[in-house]
Amino acid sequence: MDGTGRGKLSRQVKFTLQKNIETPCPPSLSILKDETSKKKHHRKPEIVSVDITLPLPTAMEHRMPIFIPCDQFPANYISPTTLSILHWSKYHGRNISFYLKDIGYFSTADRSDANRCREDFRYLKRLRYNLDDVRQIKQMNIEFDLNIGSAYLNPAEPSTSLDALLWWINRHRTSLMDNKGRFTFDFVAWRGTIRKIMSSLFNNDTDWRIGVIRFRGAYFLHVFHTDTELGVEFGQTPIEKRMCYWGHKFEDYLCSETPPLFPSPKKLFSLVNLATLGVHTLLYGSEIDACTQDSVFNDENICQKSTRNHNDNKNSNTKLKKKGTFVEIKVVYAENMLDLHTTTARKYAKWWSQCFLTGIEQILLGFRDDHGVVRQIQPLLIKDIETRARTWSSSSFLGFLNEFCAFVRKTITKDYFDDEKTVYLFYFSPQEKKIKWRTTTEATYQFLPDWFTSQDFSSSEELMK
Repeated sequence: MDGTGRGKLSRQVKFTLQKNIETPCPPSLSILKDETSKKKHHRKPEIVSVDITLPLPTAMEHRMPIFIPCDQFPANYISPTTLSILHWSKYHGRNISFYLKDIGYFSTADRSDANRCREDFRYLKRLRYNLDDVRQIKQMNIEFDLNIGSAYLNPAEPSTSLDALLWWINRHRTSLMDNKGRFTFDFVAWRGTIRKIMSSLFNNDTDWRIGVIRFRGAYFLHVFHTDTELGVEFGQTPIEKRMCYWGHKFEDYLCSETPPLFPSPKKLFSLVNLATLGVHTLLYGSEIDACTQDSVFNDENICQKSTRNHNDNKNSNTKLKKKGTFVEIKVVYAENMLDLHTTTARKYAKWWSQCFLTGIEQILLGFRDDHGVVRQIQPLLIKDIETRARTWSSSSFLGFLNEFCAFVRKTITKDYFDDEKTVYLFYFSPQEKKIKWRTTTEATYQFLPDWFTSQDFSSSEELMK
């Protein structure tokens, strides 16, 4: 199987359900036949990935990451203060409150480029299937070949840049500031950064490094990958790259009657969440895989364009109004739900935290075989993952995250420009199970862009265009 999709497009999607509504997925490269005279010529995609032999080996050996010491935090480095990470059971049962709400959204084609962000739903995908009818979903006759188009794409992790999220904050800064010109929230990050911190409870292999800048009272978090993390990302085998591709391809099958030849993983729809964790307020962006079939959204940006001069609609686009739910999409190597070891496998703890932080209540699973073909899908409730867990708990994650937030706030007491543009680097040592820190003024780590820090945050005029 070569992954190019030649001769296989006719069987890209086989299903028995009646066709549903249109979806926002881009058109397939395979249906550009007689319109070449009317449309711009499309360049043939280049083959960029290495082919693999299918089926995959039945018993694939799990590769442990090769730990590479961090030069900034050698073993003999003595941190001014440290945060020790205890066994997860020590945090279990702590009554840390957590309240979550959606306060915004945006679409972006590149998280590191604020010029490619739009406050609309253009990249939000919609499921083609009704998740309420679980029995019908399980009985569907489908055959999703996840290899099609794999020769043309090597999926990469999204940029760690905060620029897209800063773009949204800047657009809504008047509603996010107090009368002293300080932000009304305490922390800013991507959801993935918060998950990385929470996962430190049981991460014994990979270190992490997070830069923190306190600006106008809020703590901005940015991941600076360690050599160990870079080794994992850039040292992927062709099989690991193919498995990553399968996840993106599966999303297209679920959300489009005519999937494109290969996915566009850089085109993302993100929610902006505001969470209250104990005494801390966190604002973070969360990538969304898809919404349910019955979801209805009021694109208030469109409304704003026609009512810009009406005072009663002045702040109409500061909230996300929706009727429906968002869904996470995953591919697993299993025949059915009984094959999943949700009671002990820590992988499902990551699934849980990813969904919990965004208020997502269910995951749509695709069960693949050794050839990368999905023949059955089934929804999994997040509450069921938490209920079955025996090696972690929701209270342990929240208890540790609460301690980390308090540790950061106690460590950094001065604002960025009052502290000679100092960046605080927090480092997790998996061997010591400790979080250390040090300061730096190197330009490499000053991640807040000038276009953001130079804004007039004291202005109260309407900012929306």
